[in-house]
Amino acid sequence: MRKRWQIGAPDIRKAELLAKQGGITQLCAEILVSRGIETIEAAQQALNVSELTDPFLLRDMDKAVERILAAVDSGERICVYGDYDCDGVTSTVMLTDWLLCAGADAQWYIPTRKEGYGMRTDRLRELHEEGVSLIITVDNGISAIEEARAIREMGMELVVTDHHRPGDELPEAAAVVDPFRPDCPSPYKTICGAVVVLKLIAALDGGDWEPAMEQFGDLAALATIADVMPLDGENRFIVQRGLQLLANTERMGLISLMAVCGIDEGKPVSAQTAAFQLIPRINAAGRFASASVAAKLLLTDDPDEAQLLAGQLHALNNERRETEQKITAEIMAEIAKQPKLLNQRVLVFAGEGWHHGVIGIVAARLMERFGKPCFLMAKDEEGGYRGSARSFGAFSVFECLKACEEHLVRYGGHPGAGGFTVADAERDAFFAAIEAYAAAQHPQMPVMTVQAERALEPQKLTPENVAGLSVLEPFGAGNPKPRFVLPEMTVTELVPLSGGAHTKIRLRSGNVQHEVLMFRVRPEETGILPGQKLDFLIEAEAGEYNGRPSLTLRAEDFRESERAQEQAIAAQAAYEAYCRGEQLPAPAYYQRMCPHRRDLVAVYQMVQQAPLTITQICGRLQNTGMNRCRARMIADIFSELELLEFDAVTETLRAVPVRRKRELNESAAYRQILARAQSV
Repeated sequence: MRKRWQIGAPDIRKAELLAKQGGITQLCAEILVSRGIETIEAAQQALNVSELTDPFLLRDMDKAVERILAAVDSGERICVYGDYDCDGVTSTVMLTDWLLCAGADAQWYIPTRKEGYGMRTDRLRELHEEGVSLIITVDNGISAIEEARAIREMGMELVVTDHHRPGDELPEAAAVVDPFRPDCPSPYKTICGAVVVLKLIAALDGGDWEPAMEQFGDLAALATIADVMPLDGENRFIVQRGLQLLANTERMGLISLMAVCGIDEGKPVSAQTAAFQLIPRINAAGRFASASVAAKLLLTDDPDEAQLLAGQLHALNNERRETEQKITAEIMAEIAKQPKLLNQRVLVFAGEGWHHGVIGIVAARLMERFGKPCFLMAKDEEGGYRGSARSFGAFSVFECLKACEEHLVRYGGHPGAGGFTVADAERDAFFAAIEAYAAAQHPQMPVMTVQAERALEPQKLTPENVAGLSVLEPFGAGNPKPRFVLPEMTVTELVPLSGGAHTKIRLRSGNVQHEVLMFRVRPEETGILPGQKLDFLIEAEAGEYNGRPSLTLRAEDFRESERAQEQAIAAQAAYEAYCRGEQLPAPAYYQRMCPHRRDLVAVYQMVQQAPLTITQICGRLQNTGMNRCRARMIADIFSELELLEFDAVTETLRAVPVRRKRELNESAAYRQILARAQSV
């Protein structure tokens, strides 16, 4: 998959002044300037958020406080109604914990993933029968118009706290607290449900933030990271402070959860550690069992119960990993059987026995790997399909689903992600409708882009310089971990790691040497040969090894040059368009794509010596006019004739035993491209 790099070129003079005024490293200042933060005032405003806004700026907060305190004082039974993801679980725990500490008659309820998102009328009826008179939603409720009416008709009351965008109508409730209400004056909109609850708790305490942050800042930080909220403004402050609290948390459930993750108590916890260690385990409960397991863990004061529940979450997370791997392996096997699936504008796969709780994760990884929007569908117990989609750039999942709604039972989402349900009888028509929408609305599909702060001289990539970037933390959405381009590095060696599952690449530029890691990529899958000169897009992390400062570099991508990268992107698009039967932009495309007999002979002989990727073939035969489109046609021809084996996922050609002599004209792929080339 080819990504387009967008490399910053910060004004060095502005960075020098900012470094001097701010007492930060030159490299850190260059990153800030690259991100549009060019003055000391702007840097202080971005990095040194030290207070939170008045919680009563949220519309209806005063009404929510009045109604909740009245219920607490009069002994009404209150139910906190949450959601099964990390944001919903932490929101539920925070408000329930506060209510119980305030002496309220409080309980909580989180639906299972099978029940679905939001309130259900049958469950509301059960809560009414249990004596509940006030329901408070957290991380849901803004679209619960019918459920709100049902609550009123049953004689209960409702307070909504949510962070999702409302529709044209607000639910009928004693209070509706949501920063995206059109009439809400609160300046910070992009906050998660748990931060809305944090503001509610601060308001319940008279507007004082400190007790709320001290008690619940750790949970609010986890939720903010989990819901991929932008880490600027209030979110930056909450995550910074929350991660500090997390390192020394007294919450028994988090202590036990960090222990099973191998996180040492008292040591700093980064946003990345939270995102990749703690949050997946909290989410695993809602995906594979019941989110109540995670909620109970975060509410308990019993160390034995906490240890037991943390172990359960750890086991569920392992199950989640195995399930993801199984689904991914099935999809890769399908691609191996039908390589042309990768030529579609949008990747669409359906399967039986797939767990619908993880298909969104798998869709995101396939999108990242192949650079295409991805729709996955898992067959449900009723015989239909529940699906999840991920996208990027100008291709909107929501608009695609909307255009295909005649084939869907229900759907929802936003540009980057969505969920849907489709009947079995409509499955194939839905597949076709997705591709038709993409062809009509996106003749040129978006290319995935990746940002880099700047091209960096290899000698400037030192542990000290990288450590100086810590003032920019926490990293996450809206404040990504810095990436750099190491230009024109000579590859000296590829070293397999973990039995060949990962790769270490040794690089040299003059007297400077670096090692970069590529995870989940085998050495032979990289297409890299020792001696090649390549640009590497990397992330860097400073640390210690044997008591000395050290660097860990992770390669996100690599390329021969910007020109070669753009040529590869254009060539891949042309090849895929040809395979889809579309007209190419100019007749000469077909001639450049059609292989000569000498090309076929050269490739066949080279592959007999060792497997080769398409990139390697192009590199070795570049002086003969070889290009990416032609190399792909050669792979298709040999694969069809069963003279070579082609792996479409890794784009690798391998030698195979030849069963019988084959003539070139036996290949339909060859006859077709030859006819198109000769007709020009």
